[in-house]
Amino acid sequence: MKLTQRFLSAPLFKGISLQIQRQQLFRGLRLLFIFSLVAGAAWFLWQRQMRVFSRVGYLNGTLLNIYARIPGTLVLYPLQPGQLLSKGQEIGRIENERNPQLETDRQNLETRLAVAQRQRQVLLQKRRSRQKLIAELSYYQREQYRLEVQFAQEALQRVLAELREAQEALTLARREADRYTRLVRQGAVSQQRADEAVYNARQAEQVVKNKQAELRRYQTNLEAFRKGLQLDSARTFSFPQIRLIDLQIEVVNIEGQIAEVEATIAELKKEIANIKQQLALQRLARIQSPIRGVVWSVIHKSGTLGIPISAGDPVAKVLDCDDVWATALVAERENARLWIGQPAIVRLLDGSDRRISGWVRAIRGGPGKVVVGENVAVPPPDLVRNELAVDVALKNLPPELGAQRFCGVGQSVEVIFDARS
Repeated sequence: MKLTQRFLSAPLFKGISLQIQRQQLFRGLRLLFIFSLVAGAAWFLWQRQMRVFSRVGYLNGTLLNIYARIPGTLVLYPLQPGQLLSKGQEIGRIENERNPQLETDRQNLETRLAVAQRQRQVLLQKRRSRQKLIAELSYYQREQYRLEVQFAQEALQRVLAELREAQEALTLARREADRYTRLVRQGAVSQQRADEAVYNARQAEQVVKNKQAELRRYQTNLEAFRKGLQLDSARTFSFPQIRLIDLQIEVVNIEGQIAEVEATIAELKKEIANIKQQLALQRLARIQSPIRGVVWSVIHKSGTLGIPISAGDPVAKVLDCDDVWATALVAERENARLWIGQPAIVRLLDGSDRRISGWVRAIRGGPGKVVVGENVAVPPPDLVRNELAVDVALKNLPPELGAQRFCGVGQSVEVIFDARS
């Protein structure tokens, strides 16, 4: 006993015990590290499943060009990029003794306006007729779906009835085979007659199996029809479906043309109003900021003496901070997980990790430059094939993104879309 105690208290035994404890500690740490890796991977996969992440993104905004309304001498007040302007704030003036060309320009613009308004009426009527056809074809498509499901149900009922008949025939055949088997043992009938009865029972059993398999196939077809699928061959669209798709595409194109014409009409009305104002003033046109915005760039710096300028020449560009959005480039394979109005989070990549809530307002795709129909601070990039450009409207901007920072326009961001429906 004393020897055992001496051995246990020996330094060698204590060293071995400490080594075993360290090994157990390291083993526990390794298990904890592996568990952390697995948990992190699971969390990452869950995030990828529940969310859609943009490849790249940036903040964008609407630029309004301020043009010279009349020819004359431009005197522009001192302006600096990043300077905040209030709506209606005067930033310069154009002086001109007279401008006989204005009346001719007004008449030309009114003629163009009348043509654009007639074009809009034609497009609106065309859209109404296409929408009526879409409603009719949608009814036909629903009827076709109902009839396909009804046809599959009737076929299923027919096979079910045949299966029941086959099962009844199998029951009779088995009874007949059992009866002839007993009669063979008694010597009342020949062995050949009993073999025929047994064979008939096996044939009836095979018929039942075939009908059961056929019943399962028809059940699968019925389920496929209910989901709009076709299993017997490649899925083909019916005439109503094909025509409906064509009409929907046509309506989208018509709406794009209507938007373009309405933008033209709005621009023409604005130009006509400007010319009327210029005709009333004749000798003096004050340059004012049309919105509350930020000076983006000054195209002509006139100085105190002024410079000659022609009507329609650009003077300055103003950024509309009330219309700032995020544009995100997303892989086209995520198109099914994106929709208009979808919640999104815009994360600034300036090191602050600030996050801005928003929602999807537009989705566009296609290779090459995209004409967006408006002046933007950051032109759209060259979209690669199989890539979407998603515009995200922002609920509010952080106070840090003020006028001196051009409301954050041009900053890189990451957009995270909530894919949970």
